[in-house]
This record gives sequence, structure tokens and C-alpha cells, in this order.
Amino acid sequence: MLRFILIPILLSTFLVLGCSNKPTNINVNISKPTPVPAPSVIKNGEYPGKGKITKINIELGSVEMDHEEIKGVMPAMRMEFYVTDKKMLDRVTLGDNVDFTLLYKDGTEIINSIKKAQ
Repeated sequence: MLRFILIPILLSTFLVLGCSNKPTNINVNISKPTPVPAPSVIKNGEYPGKGKITKINIELGSVEMDHEEIKGVMPAMRMEFYVTDKKMLDRVTLGDNVDFTLLYKDGTEIINSIKKAQ
């Protein structure tokens, strides 16, 4: 019998407490989200670049450099690139400022010419 009296009392207490106008700590942001630009598609082709050599690996045929933005391909950064011909690396030394051409093809990047900047 007591069970039949307590259940309605408990249910109505929970209902009253659940519907109270107490402020909550939930922070709801109803502003519009900032649109994120879609990534641009890089087209296959040759792109000119400028950089400063920070490492040369003759055995691997790669050169690491701090390069400026390569427009249409990537922002300025330090990055290692492979070269199409290891002999190109004989013409540059660590610390050189260089002009280069980056060949971009189907998601891969490789340097196909590099020379000391004038």
C-alpha cells in the first residue's frame, strides 16, 4: 500500500525538479559556423620556387630547404625534396639561396632543376 503512495509522490517530485527554471551551465552557441575553404586542387605541372638549402643528401638524391610559398602548391616551410638527377646537387652547397623548379605530378613533388640564386 505504501508503495502505491510513494511512487506517485516520487514521480511528481522528479517532474517538478526537472522542470524548474534554474540556469544551466550549458553554453549554446547559436552563431553561424565559420566556413572553411575547400582545399584547392593542385594541377600537374612545373612550379617555380625559391629557398635556402639546409641539408643535402647525395646518396638519397634529396635536398632539404626553407622555401618560400610555391604558389598553387604549398605554403612556405622547411621540407625535403627528391631531385630527378643527383648530379644537380653537385652545383649547390649548404646555405645556398636557390631557385628551383618543382615538378608536381599526380600527388608527388620532385625538383627537376635547381641552381644558385643570382
